[in-house]
Parts: sequence; structure tokens; C-alpha cells
Amino acid sequence: MTGRMVGLLLVALLCAATVGCSLGGNSTPALASLEPAVSPDGRRLAYESAVEQRLKLFVRDLSTDVSEQITDGTSDDFSPAWSPDGGSLVFASNREKGNVDIYTIDVASRQLRRLTTDAGNDMYPAWSTNGRIFFNSDRTKAWQVYSILPDGSDAVVVVANPAP
Repeated sequence: MTGRMVGLLLVALLCAATVGCSLGGNSTPALASLEPAVSPDGRRLAYESAVEQRLKLFVRDLSTDVSEQITDGTSDDFSPAWSPDGGSLVFASNREKGNVDIYTIDVASRQLRRLTTDAGNDMYPAWSTNGRIFFNSDRTKAWQVYSILPDGSDAVVVVANPAP
């Protein structure tokens, strides 16, 4: 399954799980403001929202209620999670066509870093307080939980599942 197909499948599943969406041309309410993640200091909210039929990441200042789009381009960016220091987000994206990988973005500078490059799909990242990033991957044809360092090194299987 290509990254584009996975992204579209995720959007379709999110549409079905929410009140509906206008992606794909139906007339139900638009997909917006999904997968909220509160920053460690409680001052900001990261979330994904559809922009021109693509999922993008936003950060909202909770004291001013001002949101700012922090990712752009022709990819789908989703599943944001804050770094322990609140300076970066880890997220999944199909930026490199063919599959979904894990990326980080520095919230202030918007500097992106690709952490995974495996041919499998890497999704649903979570940043641990000990600094490691956990995520799901189907790189062995079975969904498993992996862990990496914030520079993308030291990938280890944390929870293994047998291949089908």
C-alpha cells in the first residue's frame, strides 16, 4: 500500500469515526481539529486539520486562542506528539512517496527531520519523558511497537507480534 493510499485510508477512517467530512465530495461536516496533543507546559495544543484535502499540523496558543499552521506541502501530516521540553513535535507523514514515516519539527524554526526510512509504514508516534520515541510499524508485515532515539537511531522492537 502506498503512502498516499495509507494517508487517504486514514482520512477515510477519521471521517467515518467523526461526524463526517467534506473530503471526497460528500455534504457532511468538514474534517477538522483532530488528534489533539497538549504541550508539556499546558500552554499550547497541537492538532491536525484538513487544508485543501491534506492533513496539516497546527499549534494553538491556549491563552490567546490563536492557531498557526506549522506544516505545509502536498503530503499528509498527522498524529502529533510533543517532545518532553515542548520545543518539538513528532508526527507521521507520507512526505516521501511510497509509505508513511516518522518526522520531527522544531516548532519555532519549522526545521523538519525525517527519523525513519524503512519501506514499512511507521505511524502513531509518542514521545516518552525519557526522550525515546515510540511508534507502530508494519515493517515486518505485522504491526509492532518500535522505539527510536530523537535522531532516528537505535531502532528496537518493543512489542513484537508474529507475521500473519
